[in-house]
Amino acid sequence: VAFIGAGGVNFGGVDPGSPWDHASRLEVLRETIPLLVVGISDPDATRMGVVIAERKAKQLGDIWDNVQAFTNMEEMLDTTKPDAVFIGIPPFAHGKIEEACASRGIHMFIEKPLSCESPSLVENLKSVFDHKAGLIVSVGYMLRYHKAVTFIKDYLSKKNLRPVSICARYNSAYASIPKPMWWDKKRSGGPVVEQATHFCDLSRYFGGEVDLSTVSSVCVSASNPVGNLSAVPIGCEDGLPEEQKINRATSATFKFSSGAIGILQHGLLMKGEKYFTEFEIWCDGALIKLIDPYSDKCCVKISDSEGATKFRFPDDPYLTEDRKFLEAVLNSDKSQILSSYSDAVETYKLSYKIQ
Repeated sequence: VAFIGAGGVNFGGVDPGSPWDHASRLEVLRETIPLLVVGISDPDATRMGVVIAERKAKQLGDIWDNVQAFTNMEEMLDTTKPDAVFIGIPPFAHGKIEEACASRGIHMFIEKPLSCESPSLVENLKSVFDHKAGLIVSVGYMLRYHKAVTFIKDYLSKKNLRPVSICARYNSAYASIPKPMWWDKKRSGGPVVEQATHFCDLSRYFGGEVDLSTVSSVCVSASNPVGNLSAVPIGCEDGLPEEQKINRATSATFKFSSGAIGILQHGLLMKGEKYFTEFEIWCDGALIKLIDPYSDKCCVKISDSEGATKFRFPDDPYLTEDRKFLEAVLNSDKSQILSSYSDAVETYKLSYKIQ
């Protein structure tokens, strides 16, 4: 396997308190799946040198022994010839990278968001992938693999319940995101496309397809007096044109094709490193709440006529999604992948419409 992108989503160490990175999961999975990392490509040669040194220092067998660094992505693909790549790049960089991998028949794990451009870009990539028989592409909507989400899916099925109303709330710890690119709407797509897209995806996963013509959203912009945040990381908005500053809060409503309704709320209003994330499903006779799915304190609370019951679900869905992808590549069977590119395109269109 190879990595395209040497930043935090692939190698960690960039965002304070962030729980993700694919390299660490591969180091665990190497114990059960035969894999070697053969290449990393990134425009920042210094960053690649740092992450390679850090990984080799762990002395975890031969997984990192033959890794090579490249500032040219296509040279890396042609030299190392990986079976699969993990693509973790800024939102604005998508497009040519995926085309280059697809043309060589290289399987892809692509981190969200799929882009920050018009949905026509991802629709065109979907068409490219659809014409490559046997190509396996998984997208990083890891919450679909979470044990708590599986539990809710099973509960709804066993009780024969359908969502009537879904309310997703995501309040980000903005003070712990010291990345100027993330604060630039032009380069990141904005916080719904880049971040709340996970809850857009869960909304579709539980509620089915959304009628995009029903989407309505209102926002608090950076120029609004109540959007004047007191702890924006130093340098992140310096010199940034007002129209490129990201929204501070977003509230959206929409209707599912099933007739159910949905609400998404996103904010950049928490300080420190603790996010507020809750996802509610209202059904006939039951209220199901997914609480804090990004942490090991994740739980599901079910309220019905018999009272309220809480279930704890510590889990690592990042590990599961990586394992399912690698097993799909090994076995040439993508049936266990829960977030295909085609499906993720629909989540992107919803996220983009709200933003």
